[in-house]
Amino acid sequence: MMMEQRMIITGANGQLGKELVKQYPNATAMTKEALDITNAEEVAAVDWSSYDVIVNAAAYVNADRSETKEGRELTWKVNAEGPKNLAKVALENGLNIIHFSSEYVFDGTIPSHLEDEPFTPLSVYGQTKAAADLAVSLVPNHHILRTTWVVGEGHNFVKTMKNLADMRIDPKVVDDQYGRLTFTSELVRAVGHILDKNVDSGTYNLSNSGKVRSWADIARLTFSLAGHDAERIKSVSTEEYMQEKTPFAPRPTHSDLDLSKIQRTGFKSQDYEPLMDAYIKSLKPVE
Repeated sequence: MMMEQRMIITGANGQLGKELVKQYPNATAMTKEALDITNAEEVAAVDWSSYDVIVNAAAYVNADRSETKEGRELTWKVNAEGPKNLAKVALENGLNIIHFSSEYVFDGTIPSHLEDEPFTPLSVYGQTKAAADLAVSLVPNHHILRTTWVVGEGHNFVKTMKNLADMRIDPKVVDDQYGRLTFTSELVRAVGHILDKNVDSGTYNLSNSGKVRSWADIARLTFSLAGHDAERIKSVSTEEYMQEKTPFAPRPTHSDLDLSKIQRTGFKSQDYEPLMDAYIKSLKPVE
């Protein structure tokens, strides 16, 4: 049962890590300062006999900066070498490892992605996430949760749009990238489901259910739910947006994830719109 699992959470200070720590207060929560997963010796020095499951929420997620020389090196260390180090100790100690992946492992030419789609990453960030998936998949007891468009405590798209609305700023938002939001609460629910139901090892797509929208449509919905005029959002193409932003990581056009596999295990996906509404109402107005 879930309550019997002795858990260590890496990346405990991130958006997802904070949500995991809230749900699992008895878990060992490791921030980057407490455990640098890119340091193989530091990882090996942990007493892994004290744990049953590693939940790796550590990641470098600034995809644009990952395209720079300095960012590329850091991204490979955190997103590829780190998970490789954790996979090694999981393999050696017979542990379950739960790792979070990204739709950036795909080029986004297919409207909806299945778990077994071949890797076709467009960016450094996507390449590192694909490398981590390969490493983690070598652990007999592994669960890779592939997710997209994450919203949680901290910096995220919905919060940014809400703040811009409050500040009377009318942003330009791309209208030719499509997907669905994933709230960190949905990811944490899935972790609980996997542990509680002893779900088979493998890779599972995991986002909230609901309507597939463009980023511009998500921005308009944010403005509307926050009580602002949605028509203030100006649509631009990715190509136009790229010209104003350097560095820029290429994005998948289609980020929608097919949720059939996780749902066949008995997991009931939640629509993101009610969660989005509640989240926006929880944010303080920007004066």
